[in-house]
Amino acid sequence: MARRGRILLYLHLFPLFSLVQSLSDTSPTFLVTNFGATGDGRHYDTAAIQSAIDACPARTACLVSFPPGTFLTATIHLKSGIVLDVREGATILGGARIEDYPGERSRWYVVLAENASDVGITGGGAVDGQGLAFVERFDERKNVMVSWNRTGACSGDECRPRLVGFVGCRNVRVWNVTFTKPAYWWSVLASLYLSISILRRKIASVVDLFGMKPNWLPEMVVVALNLLSISFS
Repeated sequence: MARRGRILLYLHLFPLFSLVQSLSDTSPTFLVTNFGATGDGRHYDTAAIQSAIDACPARTACLVSFPPGTFLTATIHLKSGIVLDVREGATILGGARIEDYPGERSRWYVVLAENASDVGITGGGAVDGQGLAFVERFDERKNVMVSWNRTGACSGDECRPRLVGFVGCRNVRVWNVTFTKPAYWWSVLASLYLSISILRRKIASVVDLFGMKPNWLPEMVVVALNLLSISFS
């Protein structure tokens, strides 16, 4: 898989580190708790998190920072220039209700960026899809999961939210962060990148939910990402 990653990188060489270069010690940092987020894991912090994101001026690279705590949220929408700094000990926890997500099934993500540039996630913390909340019955072969097709919102038996989506985005960097317990198969789904760098990527607890072999995960993620370039370390 590492070889495949290198081949993709050689064939499609783009400036992978423009996002990191655009951030500096003087970049504005917006702490979500300053906007009213509680981080107690019980109360929804969606409005506070989104307010922190929206506070970043246009055409500016900003960090939106999460201190230690558990930040329960519906879908949060990233805009260009935003890097989520999920610090060690902090968790962005996706809601488990259908009303926590947009009306269109294609936009069911805990963290969603659409047609944005210079976006990313880092910090040493975690994004948690709360997948265990969707398990109706545990099975050694494949757990029986909640499906929102019963509501009429979608068809098929895998109608659940994904974890993180960069859709139609450019210059995306994800590093030093854990994606865990997605309610649906993919931790990250993305398309139409000009460049992406995924460094020190951690994908945890997918095996517990879906019975997948760990060595399948990198292959599956690359296929799902539809990458033009990728760097592993």
